[in-house]
Amino acid sequence: MTPRSLLPPNQTAIENALALSRRPAADPSALRHLSDAARCPAQLLPWLAWARSVDRFEAATTEEQQRAVIASSISVHRRKGTVAAVRQVFRDLGLGEVTIDEGANGHSYDGSTSFDGFANYDDVGGWAEYRVHVDKLLSVEQAALARDILTDVAPVRCHLWGLDFTGAELLYNNLAAFDGSYTYGVA
Repeated sequence: MTPRSLLPPNQTAIENALALSRRPAADPSALRHLSDAARCPAQLLPWLAWARSVDRFEAATTEEQQRAVIASSISVHRRKGTVAAVRQVFRDLGLGEVTIDEGANGHSYDGSTSFDGFANYDDVGGWAEYRVHVDKLLSVEQAALARDILTDVAPVRCHLWGLDFTGAELLYNNLAAFDGSYTYGVA
């Protein structure tokens, strides 16, 4: 890369000598990739997350998750408080796909009524409650993390009724230890 001068064509010899002596010795082209989540060096990802105001960056345990959370942070902030933002954060952190039941009045959008324990039929304020179904088995620690994430991403006016991951059953296949780190599906 040839250095370019910002001096006018009618520069004097002393101006040219001063410009050459004040030129930085470092190559600034290395700074080009610092703001790109895919090409930023791994040791600088926490600072890039801080610059993008990523919520719960410490929840991303792998480098791929960290890069995914940073890359989607702008769209999550743009859609914060929506179902799409909640789904995106769960995907980025590897917590699984989610389905969200909104409004604890027992009625679905198609007019059907469900009797699964979520509905509170006498409470007119139940419109602000929601339940999250996760298709992946979560440990107690991951469930606490998911609740913290929902506190940051979900609408402030809404109240989390519960995390339900009964669809991903705790199997007796030695993948999950029965030492209290896993529950049977509801947190």
